[in-house]
Amino acid sequence: MDGDFLEAKWLAVLRRISVGALAVSVSLPMGFVSASKALLVLAGIAVFWGCTPRPLGWRVKRPPVNTWIYLGFLAILASGLWTQAPEALMWKSINHHGTLLLIPLLYFMIKTKNEAHWALRGYVLGQLFVLASSWALFAGISLPWQTALDGNKGNQFAVFSSYLDQSIMASVFAAILWHGRANLATGWQRFGVIPACLAALGCVFFLLPGRTGQLVGSAMVSLWVMWLLPSRLRLAALCTPVIFMAALLVFSKPVYDRFDASWAEARDYAQGDTRPTSIGFRLEAYRSALVSIREHPLAGTGAGSWGQQYDAVQSAAGRPNENPTDGNPHQEFLLWGVELGLGGIVLLIGILASIFRLSLRMDFAERRATQSALLATIIACLFNCALYDALIGDYLCVTLALCLAAGLKPDARESAENDRASHAPAVAQP
Repeated sequence: MDGDFLEAKWLAVLRRISVGALAVSVSLPMGFVSASKALLVLAGIAVFWGCTPRPLGWRVKRPPVNTWIYLGFLAILASGLWTQAPEALMWKSINHHGTLLLIPLLYFMIKTKNEAHWALRGYVLGQLFVLASSWALFAGISLPWQTALDGNKGNQFAVFSSYLDQSIMASVFAAILWHGRANLATGWQRFGVIPACLAALGCVFFLLPGRTGQLVGSAMVSLWVMWLLPSRLRLAALCTPVIFMAALLVFSKPVYDRFDASWAEARDYAQGDTRPTSIGFRLEAYRSALVSIREHPLAGTGAGSWGQQYDAVQSAAGRPNENPTDGNPHQEFLLWGVELGLGGIVLLIGILASIFRLSLRMDFAERRATQSALLATIIACLFNCALYDALIGDYLCVTLALCLAAGLKPDARESAENDRASHAPAVAQP
């Protein structure tokens, strides 16, 4: 989908508006995200059918990640034929997995590198609004648009999503802004890059108690340190996460409290405590998922079947309904394994690996931004169903798509030359 097609001016405006609206809205409440996704789909249909000639070149020019995503989604659809889940849960699972389709759709809708940069600027503005709101809440200012305060103390300084989602988002945002600063900030704006990155990481490590977000933030800093060091010293960068986390455990009480609680819950679970603590449930969910994959390794048990598999394992262990599931095993790879068998895990790894391979073709800044977003996605998927969950899944898919477009799309002049060349009349050969 290289955008080598002609389009009416109104289609170009519609295409850019739909992309920009989604880039901004992934920082906002779910209602804005859903409306922007609907606009993007409608705009995509209009662009596909309204271009002259129709942009059928995508069939041979699509990047490899699109193929992996299509295969994964088709496998999820096909698994509905043998799923053990009720129909409602099956369609819910298919809908959640469909978030991955935002990557090829957004890539198709962005024609040039410049458009990708403008969309990323909209993404930055949305994240800056969320960060400013969080720090305003910390300062004691009541905000009428805060919707995350639901009785959970951890959401005290979260704005629209949970503290878990927002901490991951802020960590990714800091990496994207820092590595892409040359393209996303101009003039006086560049003086705000460092304060914005520090505000994002400060929010992660001092305001929001999301452990996964803190791990992602640590990974983003460690990756930056590795790239900062000379090649001969990069092996030493492996020590950076340990040193950084040790410093945080000393100087950040929220980080210390959360990791101390995690250690205690993991120890209790190892000693046979089956209380539904956060870590205890995760470990039991992982065990249940592995049991299900071992019993159904080839085709899995179908879309939406996780709940039934978890309950079956719990019943076999003599504790039915003791720790009720909340819809997924809190680990993306295991979820794909339960629903599609070992092949599902291969498909998910294929999607992520193809994004990494594409990043190797990019220029310096875009490559680092894409690889940072990819590493954050992998870490989030190791401890949560990040691509499956609402909002954070949209956020990660949109971020990855914008990074891919910024790194792989042609600039405006090259795109115009491609348009002229592809639609020039053929010259008869003598």
